Amino acid sequence: MIDLHTHTICSDGTDEPIELLKKAEEKGIEILSITDHNTAKAYEILENINVMEYFSGKIIPGIELNTKVLGIPIEILGYGIDYKKMNEILPKKYISTEERNKIEARILIEKCIKMGLKVDEKSLDDYDATYFASKFIQKEILKYEENVCFFPEEDLNNLKIFYRKYMSNPNCPLYIEPGDFIPDFDTAANLIRECDGLVFIPHIFEYRENSRKILEYILENHKFDGIECYYTTFTEEQTKELVSLCKERGIYMSGGSDYHGKAKLNVELATGSGNLGISKDIIDDWIKKIK
Repeated sequence: MIDLHTHTICSDGTDEPIELLKKAEEKGIEILSITDHNTAKAYEILENINVMEYFSGKIIPGIELNTKVLGIPIEILGYGIDYKKMNEILPKKYISTEERNKIEARILIEKCIKMGLKVDEKSLDDYDATYFASKFIQKEILKYEENVCFFPEEDLNNLKIFYRKYMSNPNCPLYIEPGDFIPDFDTAANLIRECDGLVFIPHIFEYRENSRKILEYILENHKFDGIECYYTTFTEEQTKELVSLCKERGIYMSGGSDYHGKAKLNVELATGSGNLGISKDIIDDWIKKIK
């Protein structure tokens, strides 16, 4: 069993890297990748310990980078990266998470006011930029009862839905166009290759109504190595569709839970929100190509 999509406290997860290793061992995971957002610092932490004391399986150094396609913010995964080189280069290509959050929080407040929502502009003065801008504006909207009529209740109470459906959707008034603070697809992909990694497209169906046009555009216009075919929220039909696509086009496959610890209470390591259980056989054709 494998899990090639996990997060630690080094980005937006809640587990320390060692804690994640212990859980992976308990779950019987054979191959693991920590894929924190825009950082590979977890691997530098693991340099200072005897990893085999906590996890007996294989670790594939990984990362998840923010990028954009068709004006829509998306992510790509990098596997088999030189994590030291990655951590050296990243600050030259990406602004810090805190800087991005500040930019997006200000834009969101302006857009809310334009929409007619009741929000407090002064809340920006006390904004803790270690929290995502989506979480900040979600809480700000929920402060005032009169805002509830603008959104379905489930959308306001689910941070992931709120981000994907409103902030990342060009058809929504709260959409934030990814500016220069998010590198384009080729820049992000080339960064992974510069660090000796393979480029994979993760959780494509998480992009909701934009999913297929994003995938089609990437297939036609960009170079990449693989697709995450097995993912926590994918239906059986969606997984079959992606597996068929990979087999037809000779594209590598991967899979992961997108585990975040307590930040995603319904997502467990290895099993996701149910019985994910990804076989290591799906990566046989590329696992030997990485260091």
